[in-house]
Amino acid sequence: MRRALLVLIALVACVTACSKNTPPVATPSPISRSAITSAALSAADVGPGWTQKTDATINTVQIGGRIGATNIASPPAQATTAFTQKVGSGFVSDTVFLMGTPTLARSVIDFHEQAASTTSWTQTRTEGGKTDWKISGDPAGLNPPLGEQMFATRLHATITDAKGAKTERNVDYIVYRVGRVVAFVIAQDVAGAPFARRQEANVQRAVNGTP
Repeated sequence: MRRALLVLIALVACVTACSKNTPPVATPSPISRSAITSAALSAADVGPGWTQKTDATINTVQIGGRIGATNIASPPAQATTAFTQKVGSGFVSDTVFLMGTPTLARSVIDFHEQAASTTSWTQTRTEGGKTDWKISGDPAGLNPPLGEQMFATRLHATITDAKGAKTERNVDYIVYRVGRVVAFVIAQDVAGAPFARRQEANVQRAVNGTP
């Protein structure tokens, strides 16, 4: 009986000491849906040479044909905007996601890095035809990198429409993480970095809880 009591006392002492040395688990700061909406690119962010699409949907480009913004399922909050160039073939699409935890947010970038081992792939188009994608280099203007973690690549697209007509496009694909917020910028025939820099400032404000 005395031995059992001594063991119990030692166990309680160990648990108490260990709990004092264990760092507390940080609770993520609350981020509102409205903050995520405000983090997406606005007409003011992109400037007067662009027209905002009123029916913007998440961009369907997937790196390696495996991972992209459309693969993120049921996030706590998300916002998407898109803009077409008034003169030229430029198109910019962006989506901001609030993830449940920083670990989930990190995994999005990690999956992109893994998928990029496939350097060419084909995606079917919902309106018919296909797009042949090829990783062709790195986007300019991303040093220093965005956020806490970033994946960025330049893509060449050969688009074949339902009638067989072909169009060539160049695309900057940028995705980065700030805390548990993941943000995408996908820019066709224009540099994506300036838009991503403007978006990052919005994302930082959302994460910090500032207007």
